[in-house]
Amino acid sequence: MPRWLRLGLKSLLTASVLVALGVTVDPTTLADSLNDAHWVWVGVALLLTPLNLILDGWVWKQLLTPVVDRVSLSSLAGAVLSGIALGFWTPARTGEYAGRALSLSRGDRWSISLTVFTQRMVDMAVGVTVGLLALSWAFMKGVLPLSSPWLAAATIGLGTSLSLITLILVPTRVHRCVQWLLPKRTNITDRTALFKRYSRDHGMRVIGGSIARYFVFATQLVCLGMAFTPSSSWVLLAAGAGLTFYAKYLIPSLTLLDLGIREGSAAFFFQQLGVGAAAGLNAALVLFVLNILVPALLGIPFLTRLHVPDISGKAETQVPVSPRQQ
Repeated sequence: MPRWLRLGLKSLLTASVLVALGVTVDPTTLADSLNDAHWVWVGVALLLTPLNLILDGWVWKQLLTPVVDRVSLSSLAGAVLSGIALGFWTPARTGEYAGRALSLSRGDRWSISLTVFTQRMVDMAVGVTVGLLALSWAFMKGVLPLSSPWLAAATIGLGTSLSLITLILVPTRVHRCVQWLLPKRTNITDRTALFKRYSRDHGMRVIGGSIARYFVFATQLVCLGMAFTPSSSWVLLAAGAGLTFYAKYLIPSLTLLDLGIREGSAAFFFQQLGVGAAAGLNAALVLFVLNILVPALLGIPFLTRLHVPDISGKAETQVPVSPRQQ
């Protein structure tokens, strides 16, 4: 399928999902929830955005060490923001890999992209594992039924969590698996060899940083839930956040920027918990603005500094070129 057609279909699907959400959730209730928002809680969530970005960069730096041993703080910040900005305009945020890799002047681009992919898999492992705890709580409280579809969702999550955690704690298995699957693709196996440089202690630092970032992210959603339903219980909002991210990580990304998946999940689970679909949808949309839209806007200036290879692939150009470079 041509790239332009795939992008067009994803855009159409994204728009359709958002329209469906607008129709499903009563527009009047949605507007009332927004008008009655306690913006102090929105401000608290906004203040947590820099911490979220700092933890994102710190975890990535731990994974980046075997590829690029020394990265300045400014280069790291620019790469993280460039990745968010470029990912904003690409399906499933795949541009994040190129944005980060092309921001650094040293290191193999594909290997750098592999470290970003690894970080996102760790994020997924944390999100699914915590989500399983929230799902178990929902089963015990009778919020969700012990029906076949929900048990299947729990089984898929458990399998995903165990598989990812095993690979994270023993990263050399990733390289061995790739060697077994693609024995003749040395261009791939040579790059996955970087997993042999990660120790278990290294993996634990990455997991610890990812857990901290997850709870910052979840706290933001809880705060936004409080903004739109200040009378709600913190326990219910925390469960809603865990279930929302659980669904977001497990549902295949078919829309641009995952738009619709996170928002629809928040509306559904917040409704099931008695918080209200309108509050969940508004909270998820504001979370998107705080953690994706705002950093993407901040990252736009850094896109002009990407180290883009020329057509022949033998050299790189950087835009803009400073007078000293000329």
